[in-house]
Amino acid sequence: MNKRSILTAVLALGLGVTALTGCSNTGANYVTPSDVKTVEITIAEVGDQGVKVPEKRDLKVTLPESDKASDYKVEVSNPAILSVGKPDKNVITLHPLHVTGEDAKPVTVTITDKDGITTDFKVTVTEGAN
Repeated sequence: MNKRSILTAVLALGLGVTALTGCSNTGANYVTPSDVKTVEITIAEVGDQGVKVPEKRDLKVTLPESDKASDYKVEVSNPAILSVGKPDKNVITLHPLHVTGEDAKPVTVTITDKDGITTDFKVTVTEGAN
């Protein structure tokens, strides 16, 4: 094998790995555009009733002022419906991608702080912006 063939193979492998890893966490860089309205709730206000958010708005979950959103782990049961955005100070952003539908189960969001304490709540994505 000549050097050019080896270099081409290594380059192709590197691009393939980069493409695969780039697809695994696409929402992590999402930041709410300035023209998008939001639904805002504090982590203390989240309850068993869950949260409804229109598909054209982002859900902003505010943590205690002394906490950093980047220290929290956020998991979403259905990332095809709701994605986690880039953490900003003490705010976690959740971005709706699709309407959940009337018969579908709401998306479960699990937020875990650095001490391992978790908060679970359901998010239902509705149509429109209201």
